[in-house]
Amino acid sequence: MTKYSFRRSRVRTAVTFAAACATILLVLWISETADAQQPQDVVLAPHRATYEMKLSVARPNSGIVEVNGNMVLETVDACDGWEIKQRIKLNFVRNDGEEFETDSNFTSYESKDNLALRFSVRNTQNDEVEEELRGQADLESLGGKGHATFTLPEARSFDLPVGTMFPTTHLMQIIRHARAGEKAVTYTVFDGARLDGAFHVNAVIGKSPKPAVGAPPMRGDLGLMRNVPSWGVRFAFFAADDQGAQPEYELALDLLANGIARSMQIDYGDFAVDARLVQLQALQRPKC
Repeated sequence: MTKYSFRRSRVRTAVTFAAACATILLVLWISETADAQQPQDVVLAPHRATYEMKLSVARPNSGIVEVNGNMVLETVDACDGWEIKQRIKLNFVRNDGEEFETDSNFTSYESKDNLALRFSVRNTQNDEVEEELRGQADLESLGGKGHATFTLPEARSFDLPVGTMFPTTHLMQIIRHARAGEKAVTYTVFDGARLDGAFHVNAVIGKSPKPAVGAPPMRGDLGLMRNVPSWGVRFAFFAADDQGAQPEYELALDLLANGIARSMQIDYGDFAVDARLVQLQALQRPKC
């Protein structure tokens, strides 16, 4: 996908939340075509998208009564790869009146041959650093095995299993499946969101949802979304070594064929947050 990578922040309350991306998630990192040897069937738009985020539902015992903030996703075509920047700032209010602010920053570079990924994560709560991750990963070939190395928070490396994908490849595959009318697929995806390996990601593809009543108005380069096919896609993220029935989190997208998401919902189990597109800006493609 463009990838929204929502990653789990170490909030020191009864409720933890994935700021990924999250990252936000896992999921929108964008890739256009990979290389001349691959079919030019997925062409996605470099863009900057701003989303308004609000609490959708707080389930019993969540301890959360209010969430609001914003997310900015920026995808830059860097000729041989894609540079991704994601920032999520959220304000939380608990049922005991406690308030706290989280700020999650994610940056990455993914090569257009889909074989190399560099990433950096910085999560803070109330201006105190909670988590920093930095590293890189490489695949031997598409569909082959790979290797990931972290330099922060500590030196660590491990192998990635055969079939692992990086987020860009994953998004392109999801769009291909959607165009083909397929309804459900599963992949192993590594995005640097965790120190212990990749996610198993289950995707269910359906019709694009109807616009929500009372959704905020959208501004900017809205022509990027005109006459573009779209689907409703729900992702469930499971730790690679977890065979449990409950995912770590779920991400629902109103996803366009060019990689733009009109809306999304991030469900962490105890509570869920809606993100609605409010500003869209097209970014230029370089002369490579």
